[in-house]
Amino acid sequence: MPVFRPLPVDHEQAEYMRQIVRQCRELLKQPPPDTFLGRKTQDAPPKAEDHW
Repeated sequence: MPVFRPLPVDHEQAEYMRQIVRQCRELLKQPPPDTFLGRKTQDAPPKAEDHW
C-alpha cells in the first residue's frame, strides 16, 4: 500500500481553511442583525419648505 506524503501546497490549503473557519466562528459569535423594517434608528431629515 503506497504512502502519500502531504505537499507544501496541501499545508497552505489546510491553513487557509483553518483561517476561514476561524473567521466564520467569529462571525457566528456576533448577535443576529435586527431586520425589523419599522424600527427607526435615526430621525428623518427635515423636509425642505417650498417657497413658491
